[in-house]
Amino acid sequence: MARDPFTTTDERDVIVLALSDPPRGEELAAQLGEYFNHRYRVVRTSTARETRETLGELADASRRTVVLFAEESLPEGPSGLELLRDESLAGVAQGRLLLADEPERALRDLADEEGAAEVVVAPRSPSTSPQEPSDDPFWEQAEKVLYLAAPSGETKADVYGDPKTDVVFRAKRFLRLNHVAVYPKGGTAYEVIPTKKGVQGTKLVNPTLSDLAQALLDYTAHDSKTTYDLAVVGGGPAAMCAAVNARALYGMSTVIVENFAPGGAAATANNTIENYLGFPDGIQPDKLSQEWLKHTAKYEVAWLHTHTATKLAKPAGDGEPYTLTAQKSDKAKTSTTVKAKTVLIACGMQTPQQGGENEATYRYKGVYYDALPADGPDYKGKTVAVIGGGDTAGRAVDIFATSGATKIYLILRGTFADAPMLEDIKKLVKKHKDENKVDMREKTQVAKYEGGTYLEKLTLTSSSTPINVDAAFVLIGGKPNTGWLKDGKLGLYLDAGGYVQTTTITLGKEQAPLATNLPGVFAAGDVRGGATRRIAAAVGDGGTAALSIYQYRKHNR
Repeated sequence: MARDPFTTTDERDVIVLALSDPPRGEELAAQLGEYFNHRYRVVRTSTARETRETLGELADASRRTVVLFAEESLPEGPSGLELLRDESLAGVAQGRLLLADEPERALRDLADEEGAAEVVVAPRSPSTSPQEPSDDPFWEQAEKVLYLAAPSGETKADVYGDPKTDVVFRAKRFLRLNHVAVYPKGGTAYEVIPTKKGVQGTKLVNPTLSDLAQALLDYTAHDSKTTYDLAVVGGGPAAMCAAVNARALYGMSTVIVENFAPGGAAATANNTIENYLGFPDGIQPDKLSQEWLKHTAKYEVAWLHTHTATKLAKPAGDGEPYTLTAQKSDKAKTSTTVKAKTVLIACGMQTPQQGGENEATYRYKGVYYDALPADGPDYKGKTVAVIGGGDTAGRAVDIFATSGATKIYLILRGTFADAPMLEDIKKLVKKHKDENKVDMREKTQVAKYEGGTYLEKLTLTSSSTPINVDAAFVLIGGKPNTGWLKDGKLGLYLDAGGYVQTTTITLGKEQAPLATNLPGVFAAGDVRGGATRRIAAAVGDGGTAALSIYQYRKHNR
């Protein structure tokens, strides 16, 4: 069987799936990917010999965790059962699952077998869809073996509820972007059972994002009684780099105010990042943001999670701090204040609405504003619309096409030839179009979003005949997230596009870039005018801003 080598590019843990029937193996591999949100690489084998060779290669590649799923009978060597009982494989396969036609009989057979204590038994196939896995012993045992294989206990969330509802969608997206393993359980009532570092918590009924953060996330918490040396608004690469530098190099007490998840736009990118220094084989966006997050934790940078900055007030007098007001992201009337001597505005961009009628009605009910690789399997056999002509839109087309979507409408305001999309991505879109997976609609826009409880169809400006869709992904770029800074009393200078204006100020013999017109307030990353919108540039901005803030504080003690 041909398969990719175990390169260092793919850093996921591995499930080795040993099934003698290759088509059945392909089908089950796809189901495992869908259920576990593609957190594991599934490698298929069909013989005992091939399975041993694969496990040997994985041992050489120093994978952290490998789990072997094997059926009872395999050709070319020992049976799957004998492979699972082989203690010499324990150092390679930290978890072992027997796929049995008769699980109860297999459990009896294993009861007195030497070397079988750590073998988990499951039915040979799931009886339910990965999207509606309620009470299916296959998924329960698969979860069990993967949990037991994790070295220190998994942090995960069992999420119950209709996946089409906005609350369930937002909960799953929030948890995934905060690096929590999500297990969708189906059902109708929105509930979450959290497990943090292997310890199961109390069931949460209709939890808010703040409830989920409190139950599952593990950060240094914001202290409302502290006046911080620096408050950073935003959680992207510029923000986290500035916070780490301010804390590690200059000893400043620092808090980050973040409304949803660390990583900013970088964390929701739908491509491997190939050009970030230090990762010659590329790195996945969520993995990179997780490394940044670990860095902030090392230096005990405080976080105010699930809060959106709504107001910045000037100091009441000389020597007094700025006051930042932030509302809970899903409880608009619940706010918190942060006191800080200096402020860094690094809140990036926000995705604008496309502008069609009823768009807001279907937000998170079929209309979405990012598309992650993990979203692909949700739309297998379905029809989606991708609205936009940039790189992100093109990659989204590829995600859905390769995940088995029946049709993808690509809706372009201009022509595909003129779309600002990298040529390599255009070639992928053209390939899918030639395969009749993509229906391109050029020189048009969405005039109206229609449906019942959830989005069902779109009407375009170019035709009065609606097109039926299961979801629409609006991927049309962004605008600076500065609406909250337009208070006339604050007097912060913004340019015509809404970007924060920055300049270089002179402090004695030193120059301090990225300063705004307000003393002690700086800006970095995509939110400032003239910024280069690349991850590496944002990180550079963060480091520069931290140094400028340190210089400012040194001259204004």
